[in-house]
Formats: sequence, C-alpha cells, structure tokens
Amino acid sequence: MDEICNKISSQKGWYWPRFAMSERRDYLERRLFVEKELYEDYTQEYGTLKEKIPVYFYLYPNITKQRAIELGKQRMGHGEMEPHILMVKIQDIEDTKNITFTLNDSHTAYWKRAMESGIKCRGDGNTHVVLQDHNKVFPFSMIEQIHQKYKAQQINYEIQIWDYQLLEKISYTILGEA
Repeated sequence: MDEICNKISSQKGWYWPRFAMSERRDYLERRLFVEKELYEDYTQEYGTLKEKIPVYFYLYPNITKQRAIELGKQRMGHGEMEPHILMVKIQDIEDTKNITFTLNDSHTAYWKRAMESGIKCRGDGNTHVVLQDHNKVFPFSMIEQIHQKYKAQQINYEIQIWDYQLLEKISYTILGEA
C-alpha cells in the first residue's frame, strides 16, 4: 500500500496530499468506510450492484468545457500537476442501473456518519452542513428529482459507477491534453 500511495503522492495528481505519509492512513480508513456504507446502503434500499468498489466522477450541472478547465486549474494552487479533465456526456449513457450518486462527494455526504462511527475526519462538526439527503446514496435514475430539490443551493454530485465494463463503453472527451 505504501508503494502505491508514494507513487500517487509523487505524481502530484488530483488531491495528492491525502496520499502523503501523514494523511494516508486516515484517508484510506475514511475511503473504505464510505465505500462500505455506499454499497450496503444502496443494496439494502435498491438492489444489487455489479461491483463492490466504484469508480468516482464529479457531476457539475450545466458545466461548460471552459468552466471545467478553470476548476481543474484551481487545483494547481494546491501543488497539483496541470489537470486532464474527463468530460462525459451523461445523456449518452443508456444503462444506468449500476450508477449511483451522492450530494457533493461521498466523503462529504457521509461525513456525519463517519464521525459518529469514530472515523477521523478533517475539520470539526461546526464546519460541515448536513443536508437532509446527506448520508444517502441514490440510483442515478433519481438525479433529476434530487437536483430539482437542491438546484437553488448549486449542489454538485459525486457519481459512482459500479460496472467496470460500462466504463469502456462511455464516450468522453479529455480536456487539458496537449
């Protein structure tokens, strides 16, 4: 594990500091907790998922290519390398039964539950707003319904894809490539 984390950290990719020696144990404990909760919550409420560990994406409603590049470049202020942003046209995805989502990213969405379970999280309880639909995972088919509920708050979403073969079928554009 240390070898992989050292490599990620040395490449200074997306949110690389969480893989630094000082952060990695706490981060990986949170990540494993959240993945277990996502999987168990979804399968208990909605049914089976193809994989046990998802691949994560962010969904920014109505984002433009230019705005995606700007957001990626903001990460460079955290010492990260210049980003390559994968843009996926979600309307083109036909089979969404193994796609789920949370409000914000899953760590934010499950922050309160992680804290209550004794998982070490950054910040204290006063810095996080817990929304009614935090600590929940939803089928992608509910994205419009949930988005309408939070549209005024300009919420972003984390998408979890639980079907690795589906990833090979998704059409995408990579922004930021030379």
